[in-house]
Amino acid sequence: MEKTPQTRRESQDGPYNEAATPPGSSRRSNEPANPSRRRFLKKAALATAGTALLAGGYASLWEPNHLEITRFTLSLPRLPTAFDGIRVVHFSDVHLGFHMDEQDLRDLADRIAGLEPDLLCFTGDIVDDYAISMKAAVPVMASMHATLGKFAILGNHDYRGLPAGVQELYPKTGFTLLRNEHVVVERSGQRVAMVGLEDNIMGKPNPRRAIHGLPAEMCKLLLMHEPDYADVAARMSFDLQLSGHTHGGQVRLPVIGAAMPPPGGRKYIQGLFHVGADRMPLYVSRGVGMTKLPIRVLCRPELSVITLKSGQ
Repeated sequence: MEKTPQTRRESQDGPYNEAATPPGSSRRSNEPANPSRRRFLKKAALATAGTALLAGGYASLWEPNHLEITRFTLSLPRLPTAFDGIRVVHFSDVHLGFHMDEQDLRDLADRIAGLEPDLLCFTGDIVDDYAISMKAAVPVMASMHATLGKFAILGNHDYRGLPAGVQELYPKTGFTLLRNEHVVVERSGQRVAMVGLEDNIMGKPNPRRAIHGLPAEMCKLLLMHEPDYADVAARMSFDLQLSGHTHGGQVRLPVIGAAMPPPGGRKYIQGLFHVGADRMPLYVSRGVGMTKLPIRVLCRPELSVITLKSGQ
């Protein structure tokens, strides 16, 4: 049986003598320990520790490894009929480096292959630290396939150690890296523009330069890392914005939601929004990886599949 440790009480006048307590004093004499109370406290401590361990395991082991595939359909009035029904697979924020590695990306590539994308769009933060973390993953990125092309932009983390490091690796991946520029995609004689902007925190986005030379009436799909930039994009001629950056909050609390969303992602944190007078669709991915802490709470990693329909 566990022994109850003996305690020695002292006052400012020296050791307290229990025997010297005068009759009627409010101080109680030593009493035998209550076994039932002690058992209750032990069970409460074990329950608290167990809950903490379960919560920690869920946040660091279960949730980050259970990718959610979000599927939905969007109608774009200016989308050409030749593009009606195409699948856009969107992922973001891989954060290779501290918490994500080549194997994580290989698992993601397998999931993407099963979705058979027409357009594959990556909205930034391929690395968490420096470009060196991307080198081993280049062949995995190169293995990804989409019938109409795969496109990427830089996120704020991709500028660490100069963006040239990440930028120089992209040609080997087969992804077209868009930095304030566009690429026209053609299908059955009809065309759509894929537009990508520089990061709004570390770079200098220039949407007018990015769409220069495009007909005003052409359908334009925008890739922009920070979702709050949608307030600017909605005033221009973009038909859809895809973003990441927020990780959906990464750690979400009941009722409160995302406790500490990052700059550039404090208004539009996750999911589908319609922004501005023309209600431009904006989709904000919860991302794949993690940054700062290797945990996710009530915010599973996400791969989204958007089926585009032409007309209203």
